[in-house]
Amino acid sequence: MAVHAQQANFAGSTIGISTLSADGRSILDSAGTAVSLYKPENGFTGMLFGGRHLNDFLSVQASYGWNRNNLALTSVQITAGVEHSLEQSYTARHHTVAGELLLYFRPRSRGVRPYLSVGPGVAHLSGEEGRTTFTRGVPEPAARRFSSTDLCLRVAVGIDIKVYGGVSFRYSFAETIQKNPISARLSPPGKRGLANFQNLFGAAWRF
Repeated sequence: MAVHAQQANFAGSTIGISTLSADGRSILDSAGTAVSLYKPENGFTGMLFGGRHLNDFLSVQASYGWNRNNLALTSVQITAGVEHSLEQSYTARHHTVAGELLLYFRPRSRGVRPYLSVGPGVAHLSGEEGRTTFTRGVPEPAARRFSSTDLCLRVAVGIDIKVYGGVSFRYSFAETIQKNPISARLSPPGKRGLANFQNLFGAAWRF
């Protein structure tokens, strides 16, 4: 109990793969047809975290996460039999800062400790134009850059596995939910929120 009391703080880092949710929209009416969508690619992600164990089962944690994903935005509009199409690539960078509450299912004395976590935060997403991969007709030009800062909610499941002393291996699967600044760039605009799924592997140090 004395050792656990002395090791109430923890910090660590993880790396892994990030997957962004996709979105699209279609409008078909007497005036014409409009279809838009974006397709995200998996990207690299990393996270730094630190916190304190309040007791054997509850902990608080602050975290900073970053990921980079490539996107392809597509827009097709057909009016009076004339098509205007555009496919544009972007590089998206996502930064998040969150405060989380962790609920462990086993005490700190155990070597394997699964947990759930949830907490609010702030997310900043920016996109920078890459190359135009396809164009037909005279489509509406795409924005070269865009950015947005919004509130977000991060939910995760994970597990800490003791390796040696105060060092543990950590795996977590996290989902960060927020407004979707990518969908706002589509023409016509999409309506779904943005979800960022992260598979993370790393280490936590208790001190």
